[in-house]
Amino acid sequence: MTELSSILVEQPHALFALLFLIPAILFVFFKFQKLSQHSQMLGTEQKSSLFFRRLKIALFLRTFFRCLAWIFLVLAFSGISWGTKKIPVQKSGSNVSFVFDISYSMLAKDVADGSKRISRLDAVKLYVSSLLERLDAVSFSAILAKGDGFVAIPETEDRAAIETLLENLSPTLITTAGSSLGKGIEAALNAIPAHSAKTNCIFVFTDGDETDNGLEKSLELAAKYAIPVALVGFGSETESEITAGDGKTKVRTALRAQKMAQIVENVNKRNFHGVHAQHLSRYIDSKSTGSAWKLLNQIDEHTISYEMQVVDRHRLFIFLSIFFVMLSFVTGECSPEQNFPKFFKKLLAKSLVVLCIFSFSSCKSEKKEILDGVWAWYEGKYAGATADFLNAANRPNATELSHEYALFNLSATYLTLGETNAALDRLSEMNLESEFLPGELKSAAFYNKGIIFAQNGDYDGAAEQFKRAILENPENLNAKINLELCEREVTQKKAREGEAQMQGVNEEKAENSDMESEIFNLIHEAESKKWRNMNDGKENENNVVDY
Repeated sequence: MTELSSILVEQPHALFALLFLIPAILFVFFKFQKLSQHSQMLGTEQKSSLFFRRLKIALFLRTFFRCLAWIFLVLAFSGISWGTKKIPVQKSGSNVSFVFDISYSMLAKDVADGSKRISRLDAVKLYVSSLLERLDAVSFSAILAKGDGFVAIPETEDRAAIETLLENLSPTLITTAGSSLGKGIEAALNAIPAHSAKTNCIFVFTDGDETDNGLEKSLELAAKYAIPVALVGFGSETESEITAGDGKTKVRTALRAQKMAQIVENVNKRNFHGVHAQHLSRYIDSKSTGSAWKLLNQIDEHTISYEMQVVDRHRLFIFLSIFFVMLSFVTGECSPEQNFPKFFKKLLAKSLVVLCIFSFSSCKSEKKEILDGVWAWYEGKYAGATADFLNAANRPNATELSHEYALFNLSATYLTLGETNAALDRLSEMNLESEFLPGELKSAAFYNKGIIFAQNGDYDGAAEQFKRAILENPENLNAKINLELCEREVTQKKAREGEAQMQGVNEEKAENSDMESEIFNLIHEAESKKWRNMNDGKENENNVVDY
């Protein structure tokens, strides 16, 4: 489905080529004037009013159609695009962004834990700790949301880093007053790589008590990029009294479950474009049965998701340019003696034939999709290239050769994006033992496998893949070079094994622990210094109560 949006021009300087129409039109005008003067010199017998009226119309139509053809050709070259569409993109691996609300309202002790009551923030710590135990082969990132959004931990697979952050969660980590869930979600969106080949989702752990009402706007932004967001509510809907960040002001706070549920419902209604978008935003009560399983079901390591991509209109403009060029030639065949009504009927019939030919020939074959994907890859549009290669690989009537080429190009795209596991999965799907595949394709596939093994530290496996690449194509010089490098690395690795075993790990763990503590101290110190600088020499004019 295409949605209209603002018009984008990739190369606006190309529009200056439209100025060439001015001398072209003047040339045709003066040419017609000379023709008219020359006819007058021949006498009035050869010149009837009907004759020159038809000649004028024919020249006008031919010039008009050629001007339109030039305009559409310039527009195609300028790279005009408008609207967005959802394209299918193969995702491999998952990334979960944890957004922690650490405002002072999260210190309210209204969450039951057995026979005692604990604070909402402590309940978040227990909840996320149990959730981490069930998340395997998933990367994480952590964002702190208070008066602002702060990326505490960029995308990582180090679960210990998230656990260390959980132990240190506190409103004092960020000194900005207030509670802004919207800025926390926007910080999570900005932390996601632009061409990530992983499925991304955002979990927000909060009581919904915000001070800037930016939650709905941020959920709209996440829905625009087709990234699901789950709001997990903590606390009781009965208000309780807490002390604000100034240590004096008493405020009342509660779980704003109805408010969050209503915001989610509004966002889903406005962004309903089919089954893929109706559950992009959701509210989950942490106390409800199976709440953790609902979150886990949102994570899918291998799926086809949909991304928003701007629609490039250059194919439409090229088609219109060719069409009007053909019309100009058809119009030029009309002589002044012909009857114009009959001529235009013929012209309309020919135009319909041309349209039908172009319409039937516009259906994409798998070879056309592969070529489109290669072109998009060279332009750096990896999301579009992935979609083209994926569609070509999944065509039921595709030939074996086209299917294998699509898989290879898809793996190469994933490798460019740094998604080595997804690239290796696609290479493994290729039938490299087939006799119908060219040796160059097999060699390139084995070569890419060797690169992936080398990046993963498996130099023995990489050397084996480079050997097979050389056997398929003895002229593959890069494979020969990398084979020698891998064999050299294997020899050096064996020599270093004894020394590596003697290194202790306790000292390294201690250093990592000290480093993590130092990072949190630096974050806190930087925030405190920033707060002091903002308030030096003037009264605090912020009327927002920090809770």
